[in-house]
Amino acid sequence: MKRFWFWKREEQHAQPTRSAPDKMTETSSWLTGNATEDSRSIEILLDTIATVTANIDLDSVLRDIVDRSLQVTRADRAILLLGDSPDNLTVRMAQDREAKQLAGDLQWSRSLVRRCLEEGVAVRSVVQSDQEALEVGQSVYDLKLRAVMCAPMQARNRTVGVIYVDSRAVRREFSSRDLALFGAISAQLAISVENARLHADSLEKVRLQKDAEIARRIQQHLLPPVPNGTEGLQLGLRYVSAEEASGDTYDFVPLSDGRLALMIGDVTGHGLGAALLTHAVQAAMRSYLELIDQTDAIVTRINQRLVAGVETGNFMSLLLVIVDPRRRTLQYVNAGHPGLIHSHSDGVQVLEKTGMVLGVVGDQTYAVSPIIELRPGDLLFLHTDGVDEAMSKNREVFGVERLQSLLGQLRQHSAEEVLARVEAALREHVGDGPLEDDFTMIAVKLS
Repeated sequence: MKRFWFWKREEQHAQPTRSAPDKMTETSSWLTGNATEDSRSIEILLDTIATVTANIDLDSVLRDIVDRSLQVTRADRAILLLGDSPDNLTVRMAQDREAKQLAGDLQWSRSLVRRCLEEGVAVRSVVQSDQEALEVGQSVYDLKLRAVMCAPMQARNRTVGVIYVDSRAVRREFSSRDLALFGAISAQLAISVENARLHADSLEKVRLQKDAEIARRIQQHLLPPVPNGTEGLQLGLRYVSAEEASGDTYDFVPLSDGRLALMIGDVTGHGLGAALLTHAVQAAMRSYLELIDQTDAIVTRINQRLVAGVETGNFMSLLLVIVDPRRRTLQYVNAGHPGLIHSHSDGVQVLEKTGMVLGVVGDQTYAVSPIIELRPGDLLFLHTDGVDEAMSKNREVFGVERLQSLLGQLRQHSAEEVLARVEAALREHVGDGPLEDDFTMIAVKLS
């Protein structure tokens, strides 16, 4: 049986005096030997256990706790505070004996609650003068309280909160039996709170998993396949998500004059929200490509939409590349994205960014690169930062230099073979650990 403690006044000549804080004295049990009282106590305890154990809805459990506390103690008020230390307690529910919910700036004896949590036992105070009230706490004095009691709620070796009751009634003093019964009930109530919290957490987990599955299906439906039969180009794609839904996006958009627009982007984070944002950008990009020929103007417009409609702190990197296989040229706009890598007979080059990430500065304008001449056999490699930032077990990144060196060796291979070799190198670098980020790769080989 758990031990409980209460604060007891010292008596002298049958007259109460106060010169020091209450002493802590151990109480025996909530069973008194009185058959009637003990029967009532057992009935209350068993009924409480049955009621709160049968309920797994957290709000209902908390209401039951407050109701039971008032029934057991016959106090004027009951306050349920959740938290694991005196400094981070919050009022979760409060009620008076008429079942009226209490709100606003509630006061309680913070000093007694602190003692309760620091000692880990139920405590009480019987106040018979204003001086005694001040010694227990300013709030006790201000509220003219005459009896205060609180018990910690502890479950699985973890403190989840405090049950606190008080009364202004001059004749209502909490006895040692009240304290012991209150403490015994608080232990069961704590288990009920913990069970209800775990149940709520499991429901939330199921909901999030369901949302993630929906997002995954949306992505599978909206992300386009690699176009077949693009004259003069070999195309390859690798798209790997670290979670059910990815923050990476890509697109292939054939233009009416035979050119091909390639887009790759990465939203901060991953999961449902990131996935939905990437597809909003993808849809806007396709619409603008049908109407506007200037790639710098397209990216500038997308940035304006993101700044206006996306929560502060969220941003996106994006690389838009226009390849003309007949003229063998390319132009691009790079908004804070990992650089486009161009592997050719003279070496490997990382093409510079032309602007900052999207969604940060509303009046930012983006520049388009000069026209870049291409030759047969050239390799273009677009990727997200999940590639060069992939970590080994020793926390070493794969790195841009390693990627450049590998692409220099693979220039003679097909687009699909390039991706297969790069992915194999990434898997070997990471080892058997999980991926920490999404990664997307697009390879373009000029024939």
